[in-house]
Amino acid sequence: MLRNLAKYLVRDIVWLGTVGVCAISLGLASVFLYLNPQIPTTETYRHYRFETPLRIYTADGALLAEFGNRLIPIDLADVPANFLNALLNTEDKRFYDHRGIDLISLANDVVDLFLSDVRTGASTITMQLAKTVSFGPEQVLIRKLKEMLLALKIERELTKDEILELYVNIMAFGKSAYGVQAAAHTYYGRPVAELNVAQLAMLAGIMKKPTAGNPINGPEWALDRRNLVLRRMRSQGSITDAEYSEAVAAPITAGVHRRGIDLPAPYPAEWVRQQLFERYGNDIYTGFEVYSTLDSKRQAAAQRAIRHGVLDYDIRHGYRGPEGQLALDTVTLGEGGALDGDAVAEALESFRTSNGLEPAVVVALQERRIEVMRGNTEVVPIDWDGLRWAPYLNTDRRGPTPRTAAEIVSRGDVVRILQDDEGAWRLRQLPDVQAALVALDPRTGAIQALVGGWDFHAKQFNHALQAARQPGSGFKPFVYSAALDNGVTPSSMFLNAPLVFEDDNLEMAYRPRNDSGEFSGPMRLREALAQSINMVSMRVMTRIGAESVLDHVGGFGFDTATLPRDVQLSIGGGTMMFTPLDMARAYAVIANGGFLIEPNIVDRVERLDGSLVFEGDYPRACEPCPESDEGPVPPSANRVIDEANAFVMDSLLREVIAHPRGTGRRARALERPDLAGKTGTTDQSTDTWFNGYHPNLAATVWVGFSDHRPTGEGEYGSRTPLTIWMDFMRKALAEEPVIERPIPDGVVRVKVNRETGRVARPDDPNALFEYFLAENPPKRSERDGSEDRAQVRPEDIF
Repeated sequence: MLRNLAKYLVRDIVWLGTVGVCAISLGLASVFLYLNPQIPTTETYRHYRFETPLRIYTADGALLAEFGNRLIPIDLADVPANFLNALLNTEDKRFYDHRGIDLISLANDVVDLFLSDVRTGASTITMQLAKTVSFGPEQVLIRKLKEMLLALKIERELTKDEILELYVNIMAFGKSAYGVQAAAHTYYGRPVAELNVAQLAMLAGIMKKPTAGNPINGPEWALDRRNLVLRRMRSQGSITDAEYSEAVAAPITAGVHRRGIDLPAPYPAEWVRQQLFERYGNDIYTGFEVYSTLDSKRQAAAQRAIRHGVLDYDIRHGYRGPEGQLALDTVTLGEGGALDGDAVAEALESFRTSNGLEPAVVVALQERRIEVMRGNTEVVPIDWDGLRWAPYLNTDRRGPTPRTAAEIVSRGDVVRILQDDEGAWRLRQLPDVQAALVALDPRTGAIQALVGGWDFHAKQFNHALQAARQPGSGFKPFVYSAALDNGVTPSSMFLNAPLVFEDDNLEMAYRPRNDSGEFSGPMRLREALAQSINMVSMRVMTRIGAESVLDHVGGFGFDTATLPRDVQLSIGGGTMMFTPLDMARAYAVIANGGFLIEPNIVDRVERLDGSLVFEGDYPRACEPCPESDEGPVPPSANRVIDEANAFVMDSLLREVIAHPRGTGRRARALERPDLAGKTGTTDQSTDTWFNGYHPNLAATVWVGFSDHRPTGEGEYGSRTPLTIWMDFMRKALAEEPVIERPIPDGVVRVKVNRETGRVARPDDPNALFEYFLAENPPKRSERDGSEDRAQVRPEDIF
């Protein structure tokens, strides 16, 4: 009976075992059939494309930005044996024995899971490679099964050495370094072949926690991990006891040796990246090095000028209050204890430093002094001079001047602070207003400096390239240029008096006004442009006709399809919208003598080996362009206005600065007679501009709000934009000589009476010299005498 019972028991066990094997086989087959279609092909690994960062430089070699991760490919034969041993001894000691899955490690981990609820992963190097290239880092069962299946496929397609070479080249080491060669240069400033055993073990250990566990971010963890790697190497005979003792006693010698960004300039750098991506796609991340046309000194000057100008505007309009509030009672060390600096620093991490404005927490108040804690836990004082801000009420109004610190801030307020040039700390706030600057060489179109806003990381919208706004009076020079080609002269007399326009589409008549609200009667064209008189601009356009203006201004690069056909065309209003880059390009036409250049920012593109990918060959403002020893003759830009017209317009725009009542007269402080420009202010000061140039540099500045709010009473193009422009040009032109523009053919210089604009008598004490196009000289006076007044035509009075 017992024998029969044993017989049946054996039969049942065999049957159950067979069923179990079949079930497991069926299950594995089902898993394979389900997951196999979802797994990438191994072609990705055989033809893996190493990514190296796109680096963008100024023309003079300053590094502006890096896009992508740092990776320096290395052949497996060039990797030190000690690093490979450290890696294999720690990560996958049976790498050369298994076929992608280490069943022994997997079994051990399954046992550990049931006994201790510890998940260690059991990932082989091949599985880690599959995860890095094809899957995300999250630990999910389905992902783990895919990873194992893909590892088996990889092992069938690639040799062990091919797998290991790919692994040591693409794994993350922290600090944006990928691959062991890039890691060696990043942490030690040397090739991996020159590192000692302790340093190689450190690199092998980093791969477990590349961000938090590298020797810079987590030195204690990194040291413990290095020593673990060294123990594994000794236990498996990769190093001797003496080598172990020397290495384990070595201190951390790692630092950050990668080249830092010399001049962070994200707005132009991103524009360069976009242009290259449109042309070359993802190839740009294979080691492209781009030399832009930017000048590092001018770019730095532009960024500094924008920063100072925006902050000055912000201070004028009042303090809007704290960004947040931190309950300081919750971050103290014990009851009644001191503040927990680490907790405060952690709370401030969500408030990123913006263009030099640091976040800080108000920790103490006195009557006219406060103390704030910075993100590094340092407590610094702010005295009354750096604290007294009148509160913001609205764009045009501020509240009463505060008398104590408690009227401005409270304990626990999260505020912004800035250290001035003398080392004193000042209360600031994140500006709400935006500003943009673009400067280019009018002879070549090469962008010299570009700033698209206050802080790229807070707002990626590039106002220099994307903010199409009404140009206001900044458009008047192009109307006046059209007028010169249609018989009007700088001494032509126009009436500065009220105008009334009837329009059936309007409920009431349109009555334009000058910004000052004043009307001065007859005046010469030159004076009208210098003082930006709207009434004269409208009369000029009415005399020559809107179509004449539209035909002419298209040559300056403007799209005329959307421009208004009424008097708004004469004052830069209505439907016209242009970016700061559009305006700088248009003013460059006058600066260079009449050529429409193409703005450009990419000079040349090279690969890491120095081979040339692209070299710019842009049209230049010359006809014909002269031969050069540097290369072939460059193409000529299109001439869009006569040189004579450009010369006379230049003289008119210089008057904007030189005239005692010119809207740009503050620029006389630069003490350069070779500067010219024009202010622009739209209705309610929504957009404020200054467009100006030197013969070798044209620059436009715009200031306004992204949401088209008015900038406030008293805000004109002659205020913040002109201040920014002056600060920039002062630095940008420091090494440029004063240039006297020669009088070209087709221009005559005649003495005229300043009140009539007609040819003056030889002995006229009220005379001045004026420039005219040769085909359109000034009229002679009908009466002989300096008392002549301007003759006002009937059509001027309406």
